[in-house]
Amino acid sequence: MMKNTALYILYSLLIELLCPCPVMAQSLQWDTVLYRQANEYRTKGDYPNALTAFRECYTRAAADRDSLHMGNSLIGMGIVYDEQGSLDTALRYYFDALTIYRNIDNPVKTGGTLKNIGNVYRVLKHYDKAADYLQQALAIQKGQRDSIRIGNVLNDIGLVYMDQDSNAIAKQYFGQVINQYGRAVNKEIKAYVYNNLGIIAANEKQYSQAQSYYRSGLALMQELGKKYGIALILDNMGDAWFEAGDYRQALGYYNQSHELARSINTNELLRSVYDDYAKLYSKTGDYRKAYDYLGLSSKLKDTVYQEESRKAYAEMSARYETEKKQTRIQLLERDYKIANIELVAQRRAKYLFLLTSALILLLAVLMYRSYLTRKKANQQLNLLNKQLTEANSSKTKILGIISHDLRSPVSSLFHFLQLKKIRKGQQDPKEQEAFDQKISQSAENLLETMEDLLIWSKSQMEQFEPVMENLDVEDIFDEIIDLHTTAAANKQIRLLKDQIPYLEIHTDPNFVRIILRNLVSNAIKFTPPHGTVTLSASRENNLILLHVSDSGPGISPADINNIFEWNSIRSDSSGLGLKLVREFTERLSGQLTVVSGNGKGAEFTVGLPAKQSPVSAAVLK
Repeated sequence: MMKNTALYILYSLLIELLCPCPVMAQSLQWDTVLYRQANEYRTKGDYPNALTAFRECYTRAAADRDSLHMGNSLIGMGIVYDEQGSLDTALRYYFDALTIYRNIDNPVKTGGTLKNIGNVYRVLKHYDKAADYLQQALAIQKGQRDSIRIGNVLNDIGLVYMDQDSNAIAKQYFGQVINQYGRAVNKEIKAYVYNNLGIIAANEKQYSQAQSYYRSGLALMQELGKKYGIALILDNMGDAWFEAGDYRQALGYYNQSHELARSINTNELLRSVYDDYAKLYSKTGDYRKAYDYLGLSSKLKDTVYQEESRKAYAEMSARYETEKKQTRIQLLERDYKIANIELVAQRRAKYLFLLTSALILLLAVLMYRSYLTRKKANQQLNLLNKQLTEANSSKTKILGIISHDLRSPVSSLFHFLQLKKIRKGQQDPKEQEAFDQKISQSAENLLETMEDLLIWSKSQMEQFEPVMENLDVEDIFDEIIDLHTTAAANKQIRLLKDQIPYLEIHTDPNFVRIILRNLVSNAIKFTPPHGTVTLSASRENNLILLHVSDSGPGISPADINNIFEWNSIRSDSSGLGLKLVREFTERLSGQLTVVSGNGKGAEFTVGLPAKQSPVSAAVLK
């Protein structure tokens, strides 16, 4: 499943609420420049300066008793907190603005604010409330026949259904935005609609279609210069590649998203990317990096909490100062003595409020830190328990193989040797040759099983790591063919090597020998007499593909996914060799694929990084 927690920024597009309308232009001259400046700060991610500018707008509007500008200022501050993830704070500003807009009977502003409120409730997963406020907004926009805002609200309703996994209904709403209102809706809304369609496609495992939608949205975001939107879509593209199994592509997109998220200092996206890194490195076996990024994510959660507490305190102080200015304006019209008495009472209330707030905040911080400490300790304990369980499982399985898989070939070998001893001198040459061949086959099976067990056991040691160097593909093919020529000849199987261009791979030669030895040995084992086993190689982008194909009976589609698992290992053909192939390919950061079918033979393909040229290595540094 793809994540969509960051999608709440869609409703921040309602910043058009802050655009001056004809009534505003007639009232004051200072607002145009100041609102534009505040909006520019918000777009660039400079949230502290954006809040300062919007608060100044509100102070001026309150002094002039300009309700429209007061509402617009509240909307601006709400959007700033919205984009930073402080949703409860954002809701307070939105509802304050909604009250003002309804009092002055402004349907355009009322509809836009209802849309914002609906989207906050969607992010908070209060879907009934979200749908209610969005439907109210849609009714107002349809009454105004405003195609732009209708398209925006339809997009948000689609998000409500998408968040509840009703993808078919969600796609209908998104389709209306693109197909019915596409000419009217602005490019930023279109970009997020494409992003939403990409998420749905990825959830349905249509990764190619998902990447197509993401590219369309990314192109629009880049054209607009929206760094937050670019970072969000890049992160989702990385998730799609991860789910598709292309971890290298995923890492590239995560890196781009991480760089942008850091440049605009948005903790929500940074935390998401750190979680993605941890997920990716855990999947590829780099548990140290996975653990480090989980630590960064946890630390960032602490930072976000501290920042939100600080912002909440600053917000309360700012709101109090604003209310105090309004009170002073009213007190100037009253008796001077009464005004002084009221000011003294307000100051006392202020100090008491600040002291109480500080004590509550301190207590909350201490409790939260204690909670995080316990949570982190539990996570570490769970991780250790999981590792212990996996170790015990591997130990149990290997003991089972030793007790069962080694017993069968040893028993067969002992049986044939006893028969040969008992019937010594009573066998004709053909019978003697058959017994010798069975004894040889039993010894060969025993040796192969023991070798696979020893290699697998050694591979479980922490210090067992690949040593990378450049390797000629044709040389390693010749070595593998020489090793298996006798075994192939005994079964009357042709062991061939296709003509290949000069190719070099950057890898560990011993790992590759083990991989190819097991694949070729397995192919010979399951190919009937007079069959063919072929080795070939090709290049695809920065990967060298090593192919081992045979003309055997093939593997059924139902069995392909299980041949590399523990439960596929059996005594007649241990299967441990294929498990080694998969584990060693993963350790080399390679890719392993199988193409087969009943009666169609099988082809195993191992993709490994090509040799690094001096130029590309210099660029990487």
